[in-house]
Amino acid sequence: MITLNVKPRSYPLKNLPETVQIDLATTTVEDLYNILSKATGLNRNRLRITKGSDGSVVSTKRDDGKLVTVEETGLRDGSQIFVKDLGPQIAWRTVFMVEYLGPLIIHPLVLFVLRPYIYSASKWNPLSYLPFSPSIDGPLPPPTTTQLVMCLLIILHFLKREYETVFVHRFSAATMPAFNIFKNSAHYWILSGLNLAYFLYAPTSSPAASWWPRFLDAESNPAVRYGVIALWISSELANYSTHVTLRNLRPSDGSTKRQIPRGFGFNLVTCPNYLFETTAWLAIVILSGGNWASVLFLVVAAGQMAIWAKKKERRYRKEFGSAYKKKCAMFPGFW
Repeated sequence: MITLNVKPRSYPLKNLPETVQIDLATTTVEDLYNILSKATGLNRNRLRITKGSDGSVVSTKRDDGKLVTVEETGLRDGSQIFVKDLGPQIAWRTVFMVEYLGPLIIHPLVLFVLRPYIYSASKWNPLSYLPFSPSIDGPLPPPTTTQLVMCLLIILHFLKREYETVFVHRFSAATMPAFNIFKNSAHYWILSGLNLAYFLYAPTSSPAASWWPRFLDAESNPAVRYGVIALWISSELANYSTHVTLRNLRPSDGSTKRQIPRGFGFNLVTCPNYLFETTAWLAIVILSGGNWASVLFLVVAAGQMAIWAKKKERRYRKEFGSAYKKKCAMFPGFW
């Protein structure tokens, strides 16, 4: 048996013991977390243990997924550990599901329920006073074929996201700070939810921008509409395929060992999932006729994914060295 000295990090924790006695050889770090969780009454995922010697986080698992023993961490009798309360936590899977729920609710709600009210030019409609408001006087025309198609594709996109969250994705971390759900959800609820829905379903003959080429107008040219639908379907299927590939690289036993992704798309760029996500939203931009709201969402989303892709490319090169073939991060021959 050894004794570890325990101190709180940042601020005091109620009922945190000053010392903990454990068996050095048999006690795992996960056991240590559970002991401290039971003593403080805090959920295990709220706690973070760091070494007093160098401030490094005490890991619970090895790369192969096996639990780390306290002995393997280098902690010995009399060692100092610090315990920090990370605050309320929420599961990553829950965060993703809440994020994608926003557009799933907002788009059909705007198109099929709220449309007669939010686009009315009535003085009682506060939205009619907004600059560039698409409000009109009199009865609203029914949604166009293109608007109905856009709504359907956007709903199917986020239903796919929800399905992948539940059945495909595996997460390296169990939880995140609960407050972050508001920050993470803003992108989806506001930018791809309220922003897209309000301007894409406006009561006009077409949501197309004034600069958009007439021959590419999906409402007046069915060939464009069907071609773009084909682009969207192929992009979504390709994106799903890459997600399955990434899932299979992360064993279900909790291993954190990284592998080089290979196969469809991955021989072309480092992050083909981001590439195909971008082409799927490009299809929505074309359907909308370059509507500024869809262009804004595409630029923001693609820009963020490009940053993530470049970071992952650098990480792969650093981690795998010459074993990783140099390639573009997201866009072939460009980025």
